[in-house]
Amino acid sequence: MTTSLFDAIRGHGEIVGRLRQLLAMGRPGHAWLFHGPEGVGKRQVAMALAQSLLCPAPLVDRNGGMAGCGNCPSCRKCARAMHPDLQILSVLEKKTRIAVEQVRDLIRFMAFTPLEGAWKVAIVDDAALMNEASANAMLKTLEEPPSGSMLILITSQPGGLLPTIRSRCRQERFTPLDNATIQAILEQVAPAIPASERREAVRLAGGSVGEALRLSGQGSMAARREFLDALEGLPALGLWEVLEVSAHWSHADRFDLVGPLLETWFAERIRVIMRQDEERRPEVEALLEAASQVARLLRELAIFNLNPRLTLEAILIRLARMQGAAF
Repeated sequence: MTTSLFDAIRGHGEIVGRLRQLLAMGRPGHAWLFHGPEGVGKRQVAMALAQSLLCPAPLVDRNGGMAGCGNCPSCRKCARAMHPDLQILSVLEKKTRIAVEQVRDLIRFMAFTPLEGAWKVAIVDDAALMNEASANAMLKTLEEPPSGSMLILITSQPGGLLPTIRSRCRQERFTPLDNATIQAILEQVAPAIPASERREAVRLAGGSVGEALRLSGQGSMAARREFLDALEGLPALGLWEVLEVSAHWSHADRFDLVGPLLETWFAERIRVIMRQDEERRPEVEALLEAASQVARLLRELAIFNLNPRLTLEAILIRLARMQGAAF
């Protein structure tokens, strides 16, 4: 027997409770903005809300909240993201932005009469990646939403959305999950991962179950140790050796690890310095500035399709010099 997608959500109890109450009162709204860190469950909650709207016979729980039954054909299709009245929009493969043509297709979808139920639901993942034209097209729909439609925008960067888009949506801010919750999820979905690696992944995940799953994936923890060791060894390397490290880690099968691991490296170095000597504040400030610039470089790489190897070379050369490299 299957259950409602709401029942499978761990954490975010207050958000889930509010949404279920609004469903029970018949006031689900027409536009939502779910924002918060990556990998904490925003999309999962959006899918649960869509399932509950599209279920022909939703159930009321003991607290008076409503949710999809989880068992009917509609709920099962929603769980597989295959319901005809549900559409999910995200950045296309090999693209860096959501194009205006995608948004226009979504607007046409929302304008049609529902095929199976009373609602049309559209979910936009990484909504801050809409380009200017697509954001303006989306705004027109928010200003005049079709009857019986719901739009759910998901992003980790709400500041990247037009203020006029944010103001026309009800908002829910998602916060990082606690370590116990992430540990329980990993034990359920990745029981084959050694317990020591799960614990290490939880510690490094920063409240993101998505990040914990990625870190605990096959080979990821070993790769993490290898990369962090390489960062610590940069001062002892010559320039050509640093370029070789950059070439190795800029390969497609490894580069996805670089951004999160650089963030981890900066955070751990800052924590160690602050614990040891508060007089080293200028060193901390230099690390914070470098971390900000590295994050900017990685964002620009994704947006402008820059060369990963050249970007990583610039980052590692800077880090090596910060740590006393002679070149």
